[in-house]
Amino acid sequence: MVNLENSEKKIALAWQKLAENKFMHSTIKKDTIMTAIIKDSISSVTELKNRLKYKLYWSVFFVVLFSVILLFNLDSTDMILLLSIIVATDLTGFISMFYWYNKINEIPLNDSTLLQSLKENLKMIKLVLNIEKVWGTVFFTPAIIIGIFAGLVYNGRTLNDIITDPVVLGIGLIAAIIVTPFLIWSSNKMKNYAFGGLLKKLDENITRMETLS
Repeated sequence: MVNLENSEKKIALAWQKLAENKFMHSTIKKDTIMTAIIKDSISSVTELKNRLKYKLYWSVFFVVLFSVILLFNLDSTDMILLLSIIVATDLTGFISMFYWYNKINEIPLNDSTLLQSLKENLKMIKLVLNIEKVWGTVFFTPAIIIGIFAGLVYNGRTLNDIITDPVVLGIGLIAAIIVTPFLIWSSNKMKNYAFGGLLKKLDENITRMETLS
């Protein structure tokens, strides 16, 4: 971590000197700066891909978790229906993210199309994160309501009885209205904390590489 921070400081300092001298009469070789930026960019892509991988692990965990719960409730048609919706939704989100995640390619250091590869990888990473954001925004509200329904079904009520009960529907709607914005906000905060800095740095490095090219 210390080495990475030192590397970033060196790149920033060198870039500042190049900017001040407008690439003229500078004792700093552009090739040296470019190599440092390339290594830093590839490192950022690798780290971003690793962090996305953990998101996929969590998706798989929830698919497996609710599938196991489903297996223990095969005697209840209502629970099968509710849990199947949750499993199917989780699985859809995972498959969509995994598909685009696999398009994030390893980048050889001396690849002639390195800059374009970095741009494509950045695009794919942002796409995976956007899919997760859209999926979460769409799924949070029904997930809360389904969770309330599942709890009532587990306690002995039927789904037909629940969906015709205005009190339950009102409670579910109010809970969704209150909790959904918080879930969206907290999800965005965690995403920005885990990915924001690296995405910004990669964007800046790409701009620097275009300037130096």
